[in-house]
Amino acid sequence: MVFPAVFLFAALSVKQDQAALRTSCDSASDVIANLPAGTPVEIRFRLADGSDCFKIAASVDGKPAVGYVSSSVLSDLERFERERTRAGSAQAITALNPVAVQSKRAMARTGDKDLDRASQLLEANQPAQALELLESATKRHRNDPNVFVLAGLAAYRSDQLRAALDYWKQSLDLVPDQALARVYEHVRKEAEADQGGEKIYGMHIALRYEGQALPTEAARAVLALLEEDFSRISGQLGCSSEERIIAIVQTRDSYLRSTGAAEWSGGLYDGRIHIAWTEGNEVGPQARRALAHEMVHACLFSIPSGSGPWPAWMHEGLAQKLSGDTLPAATREQLRRLAQAHRVPRLEELRHGWSGLSIENARLAYNMALAAADALYDNYANYGIRNILNNPDTLARITADLDKKLGF
Repeated sequence: MVFPAVFLFAALSVKQDQAALRTSCDSASDVIANLPAGTPVEIRFRLADGSDCFKIAASVDGKPAVGYVSSSVLSDLERFERERTRAGSAQAITALNPVAVQSKRAMARTGDKDLDRASQLLEANQPAQALELLESATKRHRNDPNVFVLAGLAAYRSDQLRAALDYWKQSLDLVPDQALARVYEHVRKEAEADQGGEKIYGMHIALRYEGQALPTEAARAVLALLEEDFSRISGQLGCSSEERIIAIVQTRDSYLRSTGAAEWSGGLYDGRIHIAWTEGNEVGPQARRALAHEMVHACLFSIPSGSGPWPAWMHEGLAQKLSGDTLPAATREQLRRLAQAHRVPRLEELRHGWSGLSIENARLAYNMALAAADALYDNYANYGIRNILNNPDTLARITADLDKKLGF
C-alpha cells in the first residue's frame, strides 16, 4: 500500500496594503490587481529561481485572480513551508492497490512457491528481489495477467519504469482492466517527463537526480542527509533496508509532470521517495525536513504491519515528529477543546485516506496526528516505539489510550 497523502492549499494572507499582484515575478510586469492588507490568498507554488516569488490565487472585488507576488508581502510563510513538505500525491499506485491485492490472491491459488515468495518480498518492501522471481514466473505463466500485474509493480517500485509499462501492457493485452489502464497511462506520462538520469549510491539509499535541479555537490549532500536520516529513524522505529531505498530529486516542473502531484506539493512516497527541489545549490532547513519526512514513510513501509497497513495518523504523526515539527501550545489546547466537544474524529477514524476531508479538517487531522505521535513518545517511552511496531496487534489498545490522552 502507498501512503495516501492529503493535499493542502496553504491559506495565507497579505500583510502589506495595496500589494501588487503581477503577471510574472518581474517587477516591471503588468499589475493584475492591488491587494489590500488582510486579503486571504492560496499558495499555488514558490519559484526556486532565487526571486523568492510566489504564484497565488486571491479574490479581488469578488472575482478570482491568479498571479505572482513577492514573499515580502505575505504573512505566515513558515506554516506554508510546513504544509508544502507534507503534501503529496500517490494516486497512481494507490489506484493499483485493489488490482494488486486481487492479483496476489489469484496467484496464491497457483501453488507456485516462487509467486508466494515474490508477494512476500513486495510486502517487505524488497521489490528488486521480487522482480527477479517474477521475471522468470512470467515465462511459466504466460497467460496469467495477475503475474504481469505484480511484475510491473515490482519493476515500478524498483525504479524501472519502462519494464513496468511492458509488463502491464502484457497484462492488459490478456485481460483489459480499467484501473490498470489508468495506472499504465499515468506511469507512461511519468516516464516521458522524468529527466533524472544521474545516480549516486549510499549504503542504504540510491539517489537518482536531475543535474539541472541538483548540482553534484548538492546531490552528495542530499545523499549524506538521507543516510543520516535513515540511521536516526531506523534506530527509533526499527526499520530495515534489505534493498536500497530509492530517492528521486527533480526540478519542480519535472516533479509535477512526472508524479501528477498538486502544484503545492513538495514531496511524496509511493514506494520511492520523490522530492521537488527548490533549494538551489544549498540544502536548506525546508529540504532537510522534507527529506526526513519522506524517509519516515519509507521506513514504516518496511516494517510488517499485520493484517492491514499502518494507519495514516501514525504515518503522518511520526513523519512530522521525526522531521522536527512541533505543535504550538495554543494548537494543542484547541485540539483538546475540540476533542471534548466531539468536533474532531478519533484516531481510529483517521486510519485510512484523508483525501475526502475538507481543508480545515485535513489541517486538524495533521495536528491530531502530531499530537498523537507526541503522546505516543510521552506515554510509551519505557515500552519503546519499536516494540509497538514489532507488535502491531497492540495498536488498537494503544490507539484507544491515545484518544483518551487527546481529550476524548
